[in-house]
Amino acid sequence: MRLKKNIGLRLLKLSLSRQSMDGPLYDTNVVEVGLKPPLLTAPIYTVKEVVKNKFLIRNLVSREIRGKYRNALLGYTWTFIEPALLAVVYYFLFYMLAGNPDELYAMWVLIGIIIWGCFGKSLQAAVSSLTRNKNTIHLVYFPRIVFPMTSIMANIVTTMMSCVVIFPIMLIFNLPFTVYVLLIPASVFLAGFLATGVGILLAPLNCVYRDIEHLVRFIVRAGFFVSPVMWTYEMALERGIYGEAAVYNPMLTPITLARHGLEGHATTLPTEIILWTLFFGGLMWLLGSIAFERYERRSVKYL
Repeated sequence: MRLKKNIGLRLLKLSLSRQSMDGPLYDTNVVEVGLKPPLLTAPIYTVKEVVKNKFLIRNLVSREIRGKYRNALLGYTWTFIEPALLAVVYYFLFYMLAGNPDELYAMWVLIGIIIWGCFGKSLQAAVSSLTRNKNTIHLVYFPRIVFPMTSIMANIVTTMMSCVVIFPIMLIFNLPFTVYVLLIPASVFLAGFLATGVGILLAPLNCVYRDIEHLVRFIVRAGFFVSPVMWTYEMALERGIYGEAAVYNPMLTPITLARHGLEGHATTLPTEIILWTLFFGGLMWLLGSIAFERYERRSVKYL
């Protein structure tokens, strides 16, 4: 045993002496992590980080969705059953009890709830993403933008699964199946995009002040009523100046696009309304990515 130990020590000394002769003992080509990009390039840097870690995000999204339905007897079918049951309830409530002359009004409400739910759940999940993953953040480093993007993408995927209920609705009400049905998934991604900018803007601040997530929860609940969930774009135009102001709610565009896609025709929304929604989403992404890359390293110290 002593002979083996002496041979091992000699080999170690010989290896160290050769390394000192050939070059430095340690590799100097070490990449520093957590570098702050220039403010103006923060949105591009954020996109690059998301693309670079897309495999990690994809696996985390899959894990989050599996965890949500892990112990459910019906599993993933709940993403279809829940909106289907809501459709039955709304049809009975608005058409049969309330006597609404528009037979499809209950379906418009259902579409509004699905799209608004995507936005609201994505926003709340993104805002609390850093605080919910504080144990992981303390253990290992990887770009923290992964956490809010994982939460948002998981909600987008589950919303897309819920949209399957739209196909039997189209069959029941004899709605035409046209290429404009693609407006429905487009509206889901647009709702997720609107939530992304605001979510990553507030996520670092929520690490310092947990009041932010409580405030966002209230805003999501209140926004349900001021957004076109229970009302439509056409209804707003009939309300005069207040209705005209309400159409500039950024969530009007994705919800109305989904409804027009269900009807099977191109959207009748004015171009300036659609451009305003895209501008708002782009502005929030710009401000959110700058704020996230600038402050998330300081804010996680409060976790």
